[in-house]
Amino acid sequence: MQNGNVLKTKMMPQVALLSIGKILGTHACFGPNTPLPVPEPYRFKGFRQSLGSFISSGDRSELKRAIGHYARKASGGSTGGARRLGSVAKAGGNLFNTLTEGAPTPGEASVDLNTLSGLPCELAISTITQALATGDGDSDKIQSAMNHALSEALEGTEIFDPQSISDDVIVDTMIGYISESIFLQIISDAGRAWNKSELPSQSMRAESELRELIKVVVDKNMAPKFGNRIRSFTRSQMIQLERQTVIDVWKEWEIYQ
Repeated sequence: MQNGNVLKTKMMPQVALLSIGKILGTHACFGPNTPLPVPEPYRFKGFRQSLGSFISSGDRSELKRAIGHYARKASGGSTGGARRLGSVAKAGGNLFNTLTEGAPTPGEASVDLNTLSGLPCELAISTITQALATGDGDSDKIQSAMNHALSEALEGTEIFDPQSISDDVIVDTMIGYISESIFLQIISDAGRAWNKSELPSQSMRAESELRELIKVVVDKNMAPKFGNRIRSFTRSQMIQLERQTVIDVWKEWEIYQ
């Protein structure tokens, strides 16, 4: 892995400024405390039926149909999706701030990576995610998503070294974190539909294909927003970027039939 130099200057990259301009618009107010609209009765029905059909049959068209139902109705559309993942975005801002060694935000969790230097990588990751867990109803999902993302981004690293947190590692971690958070939210909302498999191999295949679908679309919508200098983002700008990514992903999924 390449070494990443910590940039102390917190100026927005020119490429990303246009994207953040959109983020600062109507959708910037969506946070973990924004009330969700009153849910429609049976809003999960189409999503769960199609997802169950995909799991039992392996028909990928049913997976896309399920995701279309989920984005349009089950989750309340793109604005509802952004609200539902408000805590995820906030915790992601703390994760980003930790990885870039940004200035701690008063009242927000942070970890000094230098205190983890020399630890087994698995232990360092666990320490980071436990410290950044939100303590609310989404805490377990957030910690699991962080563990998954960091483990993938640091794959092959046995001993943790803060200097190995390159720009590429940060980008991979943030994309992986949002992708896995969405995956876990979908699984949670699937209810008993996720248990439609008759064989363990069906569950493994369904999990792999759903994760792949999510990550491809998240990567497509999130990576360009980083521009060339990811370390120049502030924590609050990263939170806004995460929320806008969710909105963009949902809008793409809404056309799935």
